Amino acid sequence: MYFLPEPGGGAAAALNRATILKMIGYNVFILCGFPTYPNGKIIEPKYHKKFIYVETIQNITVIRLRLLQIKHEGYIKRFILYSNFVIVSILLMPKILKITGKIDIVYSLAPIIFSSLNGFIYSKIASAFFIYDVPDLWPEELIVFKSTLSPLITVIGKIIAKISYSLPDIIITISNSAAKIIYDNYKPRPPIYVIPIGVNPSLFPKLLKKESRAKLIKQKILPKELQEKFIILYAGLISPAQDVENLIILAEKIKDIHDIQIVIFGEGENKPKIAKKIESIDNVHLLNYQPRNVMPLIYSSVDIGTVLLSKEPIFDIAFPTKFYEYIASNKPVLAICKGELSKIINSNNIGYAVDSDNIDKLIPFIKKMKDCSDLFHIIEKNVDNTLQQFSLNSLSLDIKKVLEKEYKNKKN
Repeated sequence: MYFLPEPGGGAAAALNRATILKMIGYNVFILCGFPTYPNGKIIEPKYHKKFIYVETIQNITVIRLRLLQIKHEGYIKRFILYSNFVIVSILLMPKILKITGKIDIVYSLAPIIFSSLNGFIYSKIASAFFIYDVPDLWPEELIVFKSTLSPLITVIGKIIAKISYSLPDIIITISNSAAKIIYDNYKPRPPIYVIPIGVNPSLFPKLLKKESRAKLIKQKILPKELQEKFIILYAGLISPAQDVENLIILAEKIKDIHDIQIVIFGEGENKPKIAKKIESIDNVHLLNYQPRNVMPLIYSSVDIGTVLLSKEPIFDIAFPTKFYEYIASNKPVLAICKGELSKIINSNNIGYAVDSDNIDKLIPFIKKMKDCSDLFHIIEKNVDNTLQQFSLNSLSLDIKKVLEKEYKNKKN
């Protein structure tokens, strides 16, 4: 449902998967909503008074559908929006299929059931091979944040999830631990393949830090007083799943270390809470979300990028897209998380990852990174080496092999 210019992992994942399919020879169409995240408003004039809109973004044909203009927040509003997307895309299927022509593959990105239902119906009508890609596990990620609806979501969500995993020809997910949860909990009939979301390095050119900062300051995106500071960045959603509060805890612990500043670019339901927490902290800057085309400049302007995840065990499977974008920009990564991502960061020496109970351990590492240019350059080299396994060029070979095997099996 989400695509550029919208922020967040969903839009980035859709672009990366579409780019890979283009790289291995497919003509790709993206079916999504008008860009309204997070406030539910259509801002760009070209979409006004349109019910369906076709455009080209990065050589990919994008078919946008008008959805209800409500905020993307809470269980009920999100359920309404996802249901709206399913209903509209099915009602407009004849028109959409006229635009696309014959379909060979239907590739659906989770959340659970909403995209799997779309994908299943389109694949049956078009007699197409159906791939269901699950970067986030629902309802498991929803039910860790307690609400009055949690018991209902737990029961109904798991039934729906089991159905959704039975529909495709193959399932793709982002980590070995995610694949294990899907298999252990649902025993799906289709095979499961692990392929990271990855990153397209060509979208993140390595720009000079000093020049990037000067441009951002001139555009009034960065405060002028940050020109000569050592900057630790968080860019992304500010929600319970990201646990940005841990970064505020770190900020308080390092507030007396000279010239270190933490910069947060983002939006989300927890932003007002974070804004209140930093009122008395001088080394944190909470700034507005910036469009994706500005992010390479922002990444180039900082010293270290951060990844923050909730300590709930289900997030041990997560690989936020910002991780890939940091390493594509040749930036060391600080992480407050557990699971596979933590192991990759520490084993490849591309930064330092700790769990939320050991935030103090980040302080000596930050000091060394600030004061020792040799260490900084060693880690940057490691980052560049690690990038190779997550580049879309490498991942396209993996997806090509999967399709050659499974698509051929289905045809036979």
